[in-house]
Amino acid sequence: MIRHAYILFSFAVMLPLLLSSCKSAEEATDIQAAMQLDEARQLMEQKNYAAARDSILSLRRQHPTALTVRRAAILTLDSVELMETRDSIARYAQRLKAEQLAFEQMMPRMGGQTNEAYYSQQRLLFNMRQHFDELCAKAKFYVRKLDIDAAGEY
Repeated sequence: MIRHAYILFSFAVMLPLLLSSCKSAEEATDIQAAMQLDEARQLMEQKNYAAARDSILSLRRQHPTALTVRRAAILTLDSVELMETRDSIARYAQRLKAEQLAFEQMMPRMGGQTNEAYYSQQRLLFNMRQHFDELCAKAKFYVRKLDIDAAGEY
């Protein structure tokens, strides 16, 4: 009987210590994950999107229990994707505009006749417009995803 009381007393004394040590380990994990997320955000601001993405994916693997930070990481990852897509759109729009201008300048030089160069440029423009539309759709997707994730609807 005394032995059982001793075990219960030990358990009662040790349980808060065990829980507090678990809590501090959990807090340490959250702090490490938050630091890694801050690093990813800095990389994103520097437009180093691949490194930011890798840092977030690494955070998710290394800290599976840091749920609050992982939720914030989802938003950051969405932001990385959106910013990278918008940068791609800006660069691609300039290139598309230059190719369109080159195509328009072909006709007067050719005297209204079409040839292989004309059709090649036409195909190039078609493919570029298609890719541009895909980039725009991707940007719209990430804007919507950010709205949903920020609202916690996932």
